[in-house]
Amino acid sequence: MSKDRTTPGAAAPTGAGPFAGGRGAGPTRLPTTTRERKPALAALAVLLILAGALATMLLVNRSGNRISVVKVGGTSIAAGSKLSADQFEEASVAADSSIKYVLWSQVGQLNNQVTYNTLVKGSLLTTDMLGNQSNGTVDFPPGSSLMGIQIKQGRYPTQQMNIGDKFTLYTDTVTAGGNGQQSTSTGWQSQGTVTLVARDNADTMTATISVPTDKVLAIANATDLMLTKSY
Repeated sequence: MSKDRTTPGAAAPTGAGPFAGGRGAGPTRLPTTTRERKPALAALAVLLILAGALATMLLVNRSGNRISVVKVGGTSIAAGSKLSADQFEEASVAADSSIKYVLWSQVGQLNNQVTYNTLVKGSLLTTDMLGNQSNGTVDFPPGSSLMGIQIKQGRYPTQQMNIGDKFTLYTDTVTAGGNGQQSTSTGWQSQGTVTLVARDNADTMTATISVPTDKVLAIANATDLMLTKSY
């Protein structure tokens, strides 16, 4: 009976059994991407924050800088009307040097002034909406009346329509023909001298004039109007 012998000093067989003592290779780590820094975006964000804070400060400061101005009361005032202080109310607005408000401290100076335009109720009053009658530039002779008119562009001298100026007013009245007949026109007829009291800046000008009282109906019934100015 033979026995297996192991030669002393011989290397032990290397097996791949389950209890083999050798260590296998560890798990492989995936490569990581380096985050790209964006200093420009960070700087922009800081600037936006600072700009927002500055805008807020300006709004707060401006809201605190308020002034008392004149506001038209509960009733609109027609162009050419003589004013009185009791037609107005006090209003508080943010100060703005580009707008020529009439200050509430000046409301007493509105007495005996005349408007250039219709003053709508609730609107804020500015100096260019007024005309001063007390300085003698607009006068109303005895037997005259104030009336509103509209004149088409080309029927009045441009750049010559100053408050207080006198003009000759002409009217043309067209009467419609009945039963298929043609309309008839009176042609241009002089209605005498009128005084410009107020006006707007539209192409078809709306104006208030002082006219002889006996001419009011003829002017009101006219189809077309024309103003001329003599020197």
